[in-house]
Amino acid sequence: MVVFERRKEFTLALGAGATLLLAAKLWLRKRVSARDRFEEVPNSWFHSVQSQLGPANRRVVEKLEEWSEKHGKEGFFEMNLAGSRILVCCTWEKAQPILALRPYKMIQSSTLSKCEDILAGLVFSEGKKWQRERRLIAPVFNAKNMESYIPAVEHVTQQLLTELDKDMSAQGSANLTELLLFFGADVFSKTSLGEDLRALESRTCKVFADVKALSLAFRRRLMWRLPYWKIPWLARWIDSGADASERMHETLEETMRKARASGNTKSTIGQKLTEMVGDRFSRRELLDNLTLLFMGGAETTSTVLGWAFYHLARDQELQEQVAKEVTDLPLPDGTTFLSFAQLKSLLWVQAVWLEALRCHGPAGYMPLEAAEQLTLLGRKVPAGTSVWIATRNILMNDPEVTKRLGDDLHLYRPSRWLGKEGIFDFAPFNDLGYGHGPRICVGMPLANYEAQLVIARVIQLFVLDWGKKAPLEQFTYGITCNMPSEAVSINLRHRN
Repeated sequence: MVVFERRKEFTLALGAGATLLLAAKLWLRKRVSARDRFEEVPNSWFHSVQSQLGPANRRVVEKLEEWSEKHGKEGFFEMNLAGSRILVCCTWEKAQPILALRPYKMIQSSTLSKCEDILAGLVFSEGKKWQRERRLIAPVFNAKNMESYIPAVEHVTQQLLTELDKDMSAQGSANLTELLLFFGADVFSKTSLGEDLRALESRTCKVFADVKALSLAFRRRLMWRLPYWKIPWLARWIDSGADASERMHETLEETMRKARASGNTKSTIGQKLTEMVGDRFSRRELLDNLTLLFMGGAETTSTVLGWAFYHLARDQELQEQVAKEVTDLPLPDGTTFLSFAQLKSLLWVQAVWLEALRCHGPAGYMPLEAAEQLTLLGRKVPAGTSVWIATRNILMNDPEVTKRLGDDLHLYRPSRWLGKEGIFDFAPFNDLGYGHGPRICVGMPLANYEAQLVIARVIQLFVLDWGKKAPLEQFTYGITCNMPSEAVSINLRHRN
């Protein structure tokens, strides 16, 4: 009872502090001159759009698209989110000069620093720290090193096919949301650490509990205005991010020790990062970056893959095109896996993946921040102002994208990427799902390879069928905007 009363008192105190902070922000907000404002989204509660975003901001990307159409005629609009003024750039024409200011004059949102004690590494770094980490990590994903990861990815892909066959025999269907998460975990473990987690085989992965705790802590800290995380005991009481981060690091170290003991660390990402000559990562930096690689590789790639299979299962004609292309491709004598060169010849497979990234990429918006005062459309934007790039809206509605990819952007249509000479190079829209410019996802080559390999292998062996189930919807979780409304469960049968 005493503990409950104390927690109640703490909660009330935190709530009061947050209210005062919000009131202060609202007062400071009035200091922005009216002539420097853009059209604003109408507020519904306490001068904030928070209540319009749904529980846990699940509808944020959907609302950004809606507000872009209603209020973004200039290519910008602004909104007040819990007392913070946010400028939203919603057209490619206006986004280009902003993105050109990265990575120094336009930085990532400083709100991400709320999580620096539990999530750190290349994705969250800025300035010289980012330069150094990028310089150390980028070579690990060059063409030569990528070739060395192919056997590991193929090994895990074969295990995925085995598990799909088991599920097909047992119940005629498979939960691809679950299986692809396990697949992503095993690919990361095999390519980065040298040890197979056997998540697919066992249908369990204890690391996911810590990933979920980290994601929840990350989302909670972004939403809270009072910096409770700066008080260690209070942070552990409100979220379990610090404990999850420590357990994640321990799991990574234990897995690497097992791999070293069995001599399996050769040609792994972790080994390449530890064997660098000269400047190299500290133990903490290595574990931080491996954690981010796991969360990015295991979760985001597998989720987009789930959407790709969902669309294939709903379009039998498209699926047959992919199957014919894959079946007709001969494997060179003595090989059991598809090389990078062979995957590049599978145009329909590439198109299916590109369209899945366009429609269901994990980053529905880029949360940036002006590092110094800017002028946008003749209006002064003070340093520290949040500037969001509405990536999903650009890929779904922008005139520049429409001109190059067609006026039916709200449809999933992979053929839009196919031309007489192969895949259209519509840079940067091909890769916008991974980010843009120097801050683009460093692991993009590996993600593309494993995704296209899995699409080819699965369609080569199985016929997918969605049946008469209702279409899926997607929602936002944290800053990841492509979560399906329910598990992607698909009927399977062997392809003749």
